[in-house]
Amino acid sequence: MKVSRSTPDRLVLEHRPRTRMLLLAVAGIAALTVGAVLAIVGSWLAVLPLAAGIVLAALVHFDFPAHASVTLDRRTGQAEVIWLDGAGITRQGAPLGDIAGAEVETIRSHEGPAMDRAVLITPAARIRLTRDFHEGPAPATAVAAINAWLGR
Repeated sequence: MKVSRSTPDRLVLEHRPRTRMLLLAVAGIAALTVGAVLAIVGSWLAVLPLAAGIVLAALVHFDFPAHASVTLDRRTGQAEVIWLDGAGITRQGAPLGDIAGAEVETIRSHEGPAMDRAVLITPAARIRLTRDFHEGPAPATAVAAINAWLGR
């Protein structure tokens, strides 16, 4: 999640995951290429990689628009999180005065590294900023930006 706009009155952070989409696209192109080569030589096995390529292309299509946007606005007094994905648009918000700050939520697996996501803390709920947990510094960077903007 990256800061896309930061003014004294408004903070906007956006998360546009592209790594998964690019990996799906590369796998889809590879599957379609293998399928085309098998079809050219007349093998009935071409159906398998061609079908896999079509499924992967569909996944890229539905993954492409996915993003999250977080807006904290002093003029409206609102904090809003918007997720856009294949399921449509989902919004969650809270009055800016109710936001106690932001924190990093962490999940750990015995097999892999810790995964994080940023959340807004309110008296009523913890509002997640992204649907997924992520490796790397992005969640902590988002939390630092939000807390600095809020003066906490």
